[in-house]
Amino acid sequence: MINSNHKIIISLFFISLVSAQDHHSILQIHSNPKNSTFWWLEKNNYGKSVIDTEIEYKWNLKNKKTTYQITISNAYKSYRSQHDMSYDGYIDYTIDHWLLLGESYIKYNFSDQTFLRVGQYYRDFSQYLNDDLSSGSMIISKNAQAMPKIGLVTNKNIGKNINFNFGMAHGVLTDEGYYTKAPYLHEKFLYLNINRHETDKISIGFVHEAMWGGANPESGQLPDTFEDFLKVFISADGPYTPPHANALGSHIGIWDFYYEKNDNEKKIKLYYQHFFEDTSSLRFKNKIDGLWGLELNNYIPNSTLLIEYLDTTNSSTVSDYGNDYYYWNYQYRPGWAYKDRIIGNPFVNTNYFTEEQFIKLINIGINGTIFSNQYQVKAARDINAHDSIKFKLELSKLISRQTTITGFIVGEDSNYGLGISLSYSFNKNQ
Repeated sequence: MINSNHKIIISLFFISLVSAQDHHSILQIHSNPKNSTFWWLEKNNYGKSVIDTEIEYKWNLKNKKTTYQITISNAYKSYRSQHDMSYDGYIDYTIDHWLLLGESYIKYNFSDQTFLRVGQYYRDFSQYLNDDLSSGSMIISKNAQAMPKIGLVTNKNIGKNINFNFGMAHGVLTDEGYYTKAPYLHEKFLYLNINRHETDKISIGFVHEAMWGGANPESGQLPDTFEDFLKVFISADGPYTPPHANALGSHIGIWDFYYEKNDNEKKIKLYYQHFFEDTSSLRFKNKIDGLWGLELNNYIPNSTLLIEYLDTTNSSTVSDYGNDYYYWNYQYRPGWAYKDRIIGNPFVNTNYFTEEQFIKLINIGINGTIFSNQYQVKAARDINAHDSIKFKLELSKLISRQTTITGFIVGEDSNYGLGISLSYSFNKNQ
């Protein structure tokens, strides 16, 4: 049964359809292999479960100032859970609704530089990241379902070539089978963007996320007043000793570095998301930990090539106040997760937030057009341990102006499965 917030969003969507200037929607039917344990089926899949036949409908419409989006699928998971004081990382998920909402929101533009977004959505930062090919953002990837949030984003131009981008959001997580009251989410980011010669762009960003408030069986009610929020905002100390040992709430973030160069029809992107969880990693004492990426557009004709290196081997070794287990916190034991899925990069700390997280991952992705057909290949492997190559290959063919059929192979080394998808696109422009 769809809750009241979802009903409000859907009602507004239908009311605004009458005045829509740009309306686009797509219906997709996916037939998956019976073995659903393949990495690229389960991960970076918008938090959906892998079922034999998935039906998904995406609807996007735009007015002069407002954008509306609805995503509905029979593969999104709801769950029933019992609060577990020990928390062993297990939640009994069941699909007890035929259709549930995925990323669905209302975005209202106050001006060309400021907008408000309300609903279930992912992120308004790291817009350069190619989510189709990437292993996943260090902060908010497409691995978990979209969280309910309300966020405000604004831009400020300084002269001709300098721009500041700032955003803040507030959200609510779920009980994850552990919390007796779900914690809140605080999010903010600030970027300095420099455009050089209309061909080069340099961006330096700071992203801060925090879980705060809520309650759990061990600690009871955690601080959640407005005064506590102000402490969370600046990462001030909580009620702990010794001084400065722990900020109030559970905090993570990235320093986000990005460079882009355009050369006629070719484009090169370089990026580094430096991950931090406390002041030591904020000051780069965890060395090169984080996500490094190179993306080349049209260097191979009609194709995009992405190569990433993910390193987490310096966690738990340099903290001033104790070991860092990325995405984990002793008061928020389900970790940086939403509905049992890691919110950040799914390759980090996959074994229910234990110490088994020291990886050096190579991820390669490529997509484009060949003989008028669309293709995509993804492959990833941890080179710091004995690991299999996790891969997915897709080939899509347009069989009419609105209908596309896609076949795919997914697997690990010699173990693989086959699947097929059919999509039909509806377009309406006024």
